[in-house]
Amino acid sequence: MKKPELLAPAGDFEKLKTAIHYGADAVYLGDSRFSLRGKAGNFNPDELKEAVRYAHEHGKKAYITVNIFPHNRDISEIEKHIEFLNDVSPDAVILSDPGIFAMFRKKAPEINIHISTQANITNSEAARFWEGLGAKRLVLSRELSIDEIKDIRKKTKAELEVFVHGSICISYSGRCYISSFLAQRSGNTGECTNSCRWNYTLMEEKRQGEYFPVFEDDRGTYLMSSKDLCMIQHLPQLVDAGIDSFKIEGRMKGINYVAGVVKVYREAIDSISDSDFKANPRWLKELSMFSSRGYTTGMFFGKQPDDDYNFDGESYRMSHKLVGVVLEVNNCTAKIGLRNRLAVGDRIEYLTPGLEEQLFDIESMKDIEGTVISSARNEDIVFIPVPDWVREGDLIRREKNFRQAGNGIFHSNEGL
Repeated sequence: MKKPELLAPAGDFEKLKTAIHYGADAVYLGDSRFSLRGKAGNFNPDELKEAVRYAHEHGKKAYITVNIFPHNRDISEIEKHIEFLNDVSPDAVILSDPGIFAMFRKKAPEINIHISTQANITNSEAARFWEGLGAKRLVLSRELSIDEIKDIRKKTKAELEVFVHGSICISYSGRCYISSFLAQRSGNTGECTNSCRWNYTLMEEKRQGEYFPVFEDDRGTYLMSSKDLCMIQHLPQLVDAGIDSFKIEGRMKGINYVAGVVKVYREAIDSISDSDFKANPRWLKELSMFSSRGYTTGMFFGKQPDDDYNFDGESYRMSHKLVGVVLEVNNCTAKIGLRNRLAVGDRIEYLTPGLEEQLFDIESMKDIEGTVISSARNEDIVFIPVPDWVREGDLIRREKNFRQAGNGIFHSNEGL
């Protein structure tokens, strides 16, 4: 059985390195001027060139997003960007606009083109249309069921890609205008305010200033906010349907999210074979460690009960928070770049293959000068003893609501 590609988000250079470190086969990234994640860290031209080089040096692929819906004012800059990308040589560009597609075919015919989910490919005729124009890959609409994907697979030879994890827009494959109307920031040019995640109330036209709650539950009314997609338990069905690439959403998320999701899906994909696939319960436990709105399988299995989609207002559940990044390891001593407070006596976890579900106490710590210390803060550099398997680039986390202090565990709201 051919294993599909694992495609991870790279909102900035640190996230790109994190995704590759934890096993992504490819990353997608972009210049904020032409990307639908304009508020991500993104890459300037020099960084974009360096990012593609870094991916290729590590044997990975890099896909560049140019998937905004451009206006006339954008065309001249896109032409310059195409010339630039000709020199950068990404493995593909991700497009949604037919005009930009034509520009790439004319000005950069050697660059592979992937059709973005923004193009709303929901049927085999649309798939054949883009394939006929020369598209190498089609990122299918999130509105498709597995049976519909199978039918498309039978009628096109183009590679097929689907999202398997991450946020779901309450609009047709992300073509949303709510943000434009409410905040004058268009989601179709990369400036989405995530208006669908907001808590809404009702105001009657002739009763200005009187707000009436429309309760879903006691946390509020989130009419348009969906749970996040998670297909970790159903990957073989997608392989059987003919999917070539599993895509993770999340260029706006932090490295804690990127590392955790990529690690879990890497392990799951590597577990797919001709024999029976059984999802490891630990995978879902690990996926609960960073922020999510709860999980759903979306529309892959047809229409689900409403409760399977509805976000309940418990904003961004997470059980663990990021403590630091392993910068170097030498003789079981690690140099750590802290992203949170850390103290002797704290109990931590290493996001390291083979060390899952194991807890480790911080027994000693030194600062950058080699002085023994009892605690340190965000952005400090410290040295701590680590288990054998810990690698440079691994992340350190701890349970969100508890810290280890001396011989006892106490509740803490630190860092919430």
